[in-house]
Amino acid sequence: MFRRREPLTPAGRLRRLLWPSMGLVRSGRYVAYRIARIQGSPHAIALGIAWGVALAMTPLLGLHFPIAFLLAWVTRASVMGAMVGTVTANPWTFPAIWYSSYRLGCWLLGMAPGHDDQARLTLAFLIDHPWQVFLPMLAGGALMGVAAGIIAYVIAKPLIRFYQEKRRERRRAGRLLVGKGI
Repeated sequence: MFRRREPLTPAGRLRRLLWPSMGLVRSGRYVAYRIARIQGSPHAIALGIAWGVALAMTPLLGLHFPIAFLLAWVTRASVMGAMVGTVTANPWTFPAIWYSSYRLGCWLLGMAPGHDDQARLTLAFLIDHPWQVFLPMLAGGALMGVAAGIIAYVIAKPLIRFYQEKRRERRRAGRLLVGKGI
C-alpha cells in the first residue's frame, strides 16, 4: 500500500542517501523544528545534544546511539536530544572527524602517523595493526568530543530557551484571541 510504484535503483538509493529528495535546506529546517519541539528543560535538551555530539567524535561506530542513550539516561538529559546530537557524525562528516581525531590522537600519544607513507596504509595494514589506527582515533576523538560537547551545550541551551519562550508567547497569544471570540 505504501510502496513506491517504481522501486528505486541502487544508484537512486545512494543518491537519496547523500542528497535528500526535499533538498538540504528544507530537510535542515525540518530537523531544526523537530529539535526545537523536544520536550524538556533547555538544560536537559542541550545536555542530551552535547552527549550526542561528544560521542559522534569517537570512532565507536555502531555504539554512538546506545552509549548516548545510556549517558543521557544516567545524567537525566534528553534522550531524544542525545539521538539528534549523534547525527553530527554522518557520511559527510566522517572523513573530517576521523582524520582530525587520528592526527590529534597521534600527537597526544606521541606516535608518528602511519598514513604519511601511502604505501603502508592499506586494508591489510589496518587489519593487521588495528590499534595503531584505532587507539589514536579514540584518544583524539575523546578530546575532540569533550570540546565539541561543551561548544554544543553552550550554543544549544540559549537557542532552545529562546525558542521555547517564543513558542509559549505564540500559544498564549493564540489562546487570548480564541478567548475573545476572534
